[in-house]
Amino acid sequence: MKTIFTLSFALLSFTFFAQSDSTKNDNETEIDLGDVSIIIKDNTKTIDGITDSDEKKPKEDKYLNVDFETSFGWGVAGFSQENANVIFVTAPEVTSDASLDLDYSQSRNYMINGNLMFDIHKNFGILTGFGFEFNRFVFKENLQVDPNNGGFMKDSVISFGSYKFKTNYLNVPLMMVFKSNNQKFKFAVGGTFSYNIGNKVKQEYSIENVEYKSEIKGNYNIAPIKLSVGARLAYKGIGIYANYGLTEMNDNFISQSSGVSNLMPFSAGITFGGL
Repeated sequence: MKTIFTLSFALLSFTFFAQSDSTKNDNETEIDLGDVSIIIKDNTKTIDGITDSDEKKPKEDKYLNVDFETSFGWGVAGFSQENANVIFVTAPEVTSDASLDLDYSQSRNYMINGNLMFDIHKNFGILTGFGFEFNRFVFKENLQVDPNNGGFMKDSVISFGSYKFKTNYLNVPLMMVFKSNNQKFKFAVGGTFSYNIGNKVKQEYSIENVEYKSEIKGNYNIAPIKLSVGARLAYKGIGIYANYGLTEMNDNFISQSSGVSNLMPFSAGITFGGL
């Protein structure tokens, strides 16, 4: 009896494992037991090292989302004159008799921004990066700016056809950014650190029907560091911006016949490409 039971178990085992070799696909094994077929699905089989269970798990961001974008700004550049609150001022080298009034229809501000945005949350983050700022000031009066001490003096001898006073900066912003859920609307507010990288005057004039053009580089009494506050607003890659200086544009006081003053720079315009 024991011999018959052993032979029967061996025959059944041979039939079971012999027929389990047939497979429907890589993840399924079919076992045929006469009138009954058993299909075993293997959910742990991998394809290129990725399991089915891994594919079903949602991917989670382990780090802050960082975006980089560039934008170009175009607008108006200007400055306001503020009386300097000083008790004692040493005798100035130059006393200006010019009004310093700007022709805002020709005064320009150009911005090239390289923005790094760290998304702390879907709706807000931090903006920093680097950029360049180019300012062009055109005056209403016929005047010259001294390249050494920055004195503004009327010129009654030469009549300038074009006189453009330019300042250039390297900018590093630090702003808070707020975004809409669809990421189309963006608003940033904060400050900008600016380092002066050069100043010059481009002038055109004529004497006795002879035309002259020249470019004069110099310090022009421009402070090396500028701090400003500003805001940027963009929708679908087009926006507006505004900046106002917290520090004076000039390195030393501007001396005029009416007293001493400082120049506080500002700019405003539109952007293309984002913030």
